[in-house]
Amino acid sequence: MKQYNLGPNGGILTALNLFTTKFDQVLTLVEKRAETVDYVILDTPGQIEIFTWSASGAIITDAVASSLPTVVAYIIDTPRTTAPATFMSNMLYACSILYKTKLPFILVFNKTDVQPHEFALEWMHDFEAFQAALASHNGTRDAEGEPTYMNSLMNSMSLVLDEFYQHLKAVGVSSVTGDGIDEFFTAVEASREEYETLYLPDLERARAIREKTLQDAKADVKEDSMSRFMKDLTLDRASNPDAALLDKWEQ
Repeated sequence: MKQYNLGPNGGILTALNLFTTKFDQVLTLVEKRAETVDYVILDTPGQIEIFTWSASGAIITDAVASSLPTVVAYIIDTPRTTAPATFMSNMLYACSILYKTKLPFILVFNKTDVQPHEFALEWMHDFEAFQAALASHNGTRDAEGEPTYMNSLMNSMSLVLDEFYQHLKAVGVSSVTGDGIDEFFTAVEASREEYETLYLPDLERARAIREKTLQDAKADVKEDSMSRFMKDLTLDRASNPDAALLDKWEQ
């Protein structure tokens, strides 16, 4: 930060950009270890916006997904998600990450030893239960007793996300007690099969399109360069009659 005169956000983004330039070395190490381990975990704690929505984050995600079966696990702090507004914020984050990465996705409710996650699963599978919790939560009505704008928005979002929930894997885990770890890896294995059957063909198709586009672009550049060269050569001969006579003499 001092070297480049950057603030906190600029420093994080620049660090990620610099890391991306060396990520091929990380990927080589991961590929070597993949022969001796079952799982490799890449952790990006607290950097959702920077990692998900930056070009560098997309490059890293695509590089990993193109080399190895890849699953995205979104970790949620369960005790801090008991409020309907916080829960909905987490679901919107999850939805945006899922559609940005286009990879198999698992919701992981952490700290279940402090707060069980069953309430969250109920809210996901029964929008009426979520709306009832929202109606009973303080601050959801204005001074006249009418639902606030945020209340109406979250009600609408619970209906919109209902289909999103139907195809989403969710597990509860306690990092302290180890509870739910087996269920998590079961979900990972299911997501791996999903990656190989659904996502990998799309990735290979996209890769083939990119390679063809790159080859076409190189061919266009080569053809354009040759056309420019011949045009310059013709102009040069036209402006230099002696050179044209010399060509005839050589023939």
